[in-house]
Amino acid sequence: CHESQHTADTDEPRPKSRSSSTVSSLQPQKTLMDRRPSAGANIQIPHAALCQHRHSLQLNGDSGFPRGGSERSSPRSFHRVQKTPEKTRKHLFGTPQKEPPRRFSESDDDMSLSLYTTPRGSLGGSSLGTMSPRASIQQEPIHCSSKVGVVITSYRQSQRRSSTSTAAAAFAIATSGSSNPRDEPPESTSRKESIVSSPATMRVLNVLRHWISKHFQDFEQDSNLRDQAKGFLEEITSLPSLLPSEHRSASQLLRLLSRENQDLDGELKNLLTRSLTPSKDNIETLSALEIAEQMTYLDHQIFVNIRSEEFLGQAWMKSNKETKAEHIIQMTKRFNDGSRLISSEIISRSSMASRIAAIEKWTAVADICRCLHNFNGVLQVCAAFTNASVFRLKKTWDKVPKTIKHTITKLQAVVCSDCRFRAMRDALHRCDPPCIPYLGMYLTDLSFIEEGTPDFTQDRLLNFSKMRMVAHVIREIRHFQQTPYKIVHISRVTEYLLDTSLLLDDEELYRRSLQIEPRTS
Repeated sequence: CHESQHTADTDEPRPKSRSSSTVSSLQPQKTLMDRRPSAGANIQIPHAALCQHRHSLQLNGDSGFPRGGSERSSPRSFHRVQKTPEKTRKHLFGTPQKEPPRRFSESDDDMSLSLYTTPRGSLGGSSLGTMSPRASIQQEPIHCSSKVGVVITSYRQSQRRSSTSTAAAAFAIATSGSSNPRDEPPESTSRKESIVSSPATMRVLNVLRHWISKHFQDFEQDSNLRDQAKGFLEEITSLPSLLPSEHRSASQLLRLLSRENQDLDGELKNLLTRSLTPSKDNIETLSALEIAEQMTYLDHQIFVNIRSEEFLGQAWMKSNKETKAEHIIQMTKRFNDGSRLISSEIISRSSMASRIAAIEKWTAVADICRCLHNFNGVLQVCAAFTNASVFRLKKTWDKVPKTIKHTITKLQAVVCSDCRFRAMRDALHRCDPPCIPYLGMYLTDLSFIEEGTPDFTQDRLLNFSKMRMVAHVIREIRHFQQTPYKIVHISRVTEYLLDTSLLLDDEELYRRSLQIEPRTS
């Protein structure tokens, strides 16, 4: 009927107007729904678009036009609709159906977990109530795109301060089924479980995989948590209704939990335990490459054993730091002992030529450490050169070759503490692992975050912004812990580096420095 109407209308004269145009001129332009008119503007809708839309709505059983509305007009003229965009949308497509309100299996109370987001969409704060997952949603439409899952946020320091719930209890609650409300019929349970069972299971398994692979020490230290995780995974593997991928994931996690504990701490203690007999080697008998590689080997063995929880709450500054931040203390002690060994080797040389040779050898060691991306070792050597007992030896430093001085200047520029170690941070971001950063740089960052940012907001909510800042620092440290060095352990070199009998205290160092070059009046 549209074609006959169009044929009949073409013979009739049409008045010229500013709004008239041909249908063909509208084809290369954007469609009606792509245009966004301003609020309250007059909407001009082509008749061809209205007829086409009406035809599509009639196929769906809806006319798309209000009662009494005219649907005939010239095919080349415009039909003016004096309505707002919202009314026009309702006029064409009808009123959208509202989804039924979502109801949870538990009622709201003061102990429920409250989450607040920032304008950018990130989590800004959370209450520290009881861990009560609400994963069973009633009256959820089947076509709804929202996902039901479990969100686990771990902040161990705040848990220690303000909550008595343990990781085992949290896991038990998160993996336990939730009961239906009293007013829900039992037959709706099967439909609801069919909707959320498989996606929710995979999300819990993904959380477990991340937990076990990144924080396996939690399961080593808590046997109750380990048993509950094993029981949950065994139950998953025995359910025939789950997908094969879910069975495979659960089986892999079971194998990870069942592996024998690696006694890494025991190996590290054996490595750091020095022999009772003094080392027979010295700076002259060992090459710079051997010393640099074994320095890197020792530093990396301590660095990879640092656990994430040792960085929380400035544990390395507490009274119980030997137990709460054991490996951070070992890393700090290793840095101080290594720097003091270098100063002692230089001061212990009686002749100027031997002191210059020692400076040249340790400069070569530092340069090799830079090539190995061991910035901790580079800073050990540079800190020894700037020690007051070594730095004051003006006559000795005047005899050092210019090339060695130039190399020392470049190394000091890399590990300089100016602008919060900007040069070292740039070098770390450019290099690829394996890498050993200077740990004191990250400890300073964490101290600023802990002291400058409160744990709770003004509304007494957990400060998730602070957690993200702490997590960013720890994530960067863990990034460098993942890749090991392929360095063969040479015991005689590490025995020399760990020989404390070669170390001189600060008073002895300064006394010998005055003997080498007395003060000038």
